[in-house]
Amino acid sequence: MSNFQHPTPAGSLTIASVDTGVKVSAQYNPKELQIDKSVPWQKNPQANKSPDKGIQLEFTGAEGRSMSVELLFDGYETGVPVIPQVEALNSMASPMEPGSTDENKRRPPLCVVVWGATISKFICVIESLSTKYTMFSPEGVPLRATCTVKLKEANVLSMAKSDASGSGSQK
Repeated sequence: MSNFQHPTPAGSLTIASVDTGVKVSAQYNPKELQIDKSVPWQKNPQANKSPDKGIQLEFTGAEGRSMSVELLFDGYETGVPVIPQVEALNSMASPMEPGSTDENKRRPPLCVVVWGATISKFICVIESLSTKYTMFSPEGVPLRATCTVKLKEANVLSMAKSDASGSGSQK
């Protein structure tokens, strides 16, 4: 028996784009949800010059959390393709308007993840998306897919800009 359970309408994990309105709700609530928080520390450059002070670390700045979740979409028994859900996730992981003159449209959208009391509101971007198709119709239409979505917490987004010398550093 599967560990996945059908979610209740109000209790399903949902990933939605704040910018475009695209939304994907989990067909089955995930069996696992991983949230990581990185706390960056760096060795003090003066530490080797004074061995009697011991190990010295400096906090180098706050990092956002990251989340990883696996979503199962299954239309095998009903013959319903899973392409719409996968395409919706793909659209949230792709630039909104790649050729736009507005640099704010040339980036992927800002998203929000909500799942009942577990995640009230996780504002983020999709960092990576991996899709594995595992069942097909006789015509080759995908009827089952597992999508692994990695998300990175973010409140404000911008396009990386190159400086005048073209070295590619951010302003």
